[in-house]
Amino acid sequence: MQVEDSRAEILDCLRRRDSSVNDLSSKLGISPTATRQHLSILERDGLIKRTAVKEKMGRPKIFYSLTGKAENFFPKAYSDFFKWIIEDMIEREGSERVREMMARLGAKQASYYKERLNGDGDVESVVELLNELGTLAEMEREDGQIIIKEYNCLIYELAMKFGELMCEFDLNFIGGLLNSRVELKSCRAKGDGFCSFAFEV
Repeated sequence: MQVEDSRAEILDCLRRRDSSVNDLSSKLGISPTATRQHLSILERDGLIKRTAVKEKMGRPKIFYSLTGKAENFFPKAYSDFFKWIIEDMIEREGSERVREMMARLGAKQASYYKERLNGDGDVESVVELLNELGTLAEMEREDGQIIIKEYNCLIYELAMKFGELMCEFDLNFIGGLLNSRVELKSCRAKGDGFCSFAFEV
């Protein structure tokens, strides 16, 4: 979701402190009416919420604050942080330990999501789940195999730096969901246009 400049400024202000319409209007240099319009859109999108604060006299004053959903619009250093962790693990324990860890995490996540799929998932429900997670997945049948293609890698930056070590997660995640051995056929980290995982039907 894209946030228009004035609304992005409002989110920045609310990141620092809860504010009223007049507070925000003054900070942004726009009219209270325009400010209310922006707030209405942000509230509709679930990015802010309002709270009424009682005053000594008169009507309660309305203050706006961020919701948890708004956190997605602020920069995070997760990717760099995980790179440092993985680099340290490789230096201390070697690449194979990292590969084992990614495989273990993939299998663990598969066990968690299997509850939603009521046990071993059929391919269609697994692809649907992958799409819910944001992988832009689709399925094809080819020479007695089923191919699951993912056009969006959720850990792309890590995969570009550490290569197929990171692919162990998806291999064991998808394989665990399907209760089947899955083979990596193509990988964005190797310059392919998508990641693909194959298994026998």
